Amino acid sequence: MDYKVSEYVKMLDINSAKEEVERMLSQKIEPKEIRNQIFLGLTEVGRKYERGEYFIGDLIVSGMLVKEVLALEEMKDSSSANSPQNKGRILIGTVCDDIHDIGKDIMTELLASGGIEVINLGVDVPPQKFVEGIRKYNPDILGLSCTMTTSINYIFKTIDVIKDAGLRDNLKIIIGGTAISKKYSNINLADEIVNDAYKGLKICQEWVGKNS
Repeated sequence: MDYKVSEYVKMLDINSAKEEVERMLSQKIEPKEIRNQIFLGLTEVGRKYERGEYFIGDLIVSGMLVKEVLALEEMKDSSSANSPQNKGRILIGTVCDDIHDIGKDIMTELLASGGIEVINLGVDVPPQKFVEGIRKYNPDILGLSCTMTTSINYIFKTIDVIKDAGLRDNLKIIIGGTAISKKYSNINLADEIVNDAYKGLKICQEWVGKNS
């Protein structure tokens, strides 16, 4: 599939990003602060997309770049040495008929670095698989990601199936993804709807904090 990408994002490359990370590390800037800056930049990309300044291709390219930077040994070693003890568990996945995983995987990285155990079911997850995952892992939170507007209905279907299975009452549900615009802010079956990674992390940490 040929996605349109803005000229600015076309200039991004992993080598220059790696050089910048190494420069910041050499200046004794903590990996945690570098990750904070990376996620702030990614949040701004999302805002530009919502305003029509960026395209879906920009989201994909930016997300791929962030994933590669976070996978650098310098970042992995530093983050694992200082990562907090897990408190709470989230089951997360991209809903059925949607194969986009970049935003979800970046959120997964942020949640894990924030001390929450993450069970990632992947993409194109049918409602029943979410039910099976809830029964198997007993998560505190369910995260549903949706990038394609054509898959919006699977958010409703998934939550309905969870309710029918009797698993909704003690489960917090958070929804995110580029398909979740203000138009869908009335999805009242979920506990929270966010498109800001940091806001989502803070919400999840607050939820699991109350359960501890």
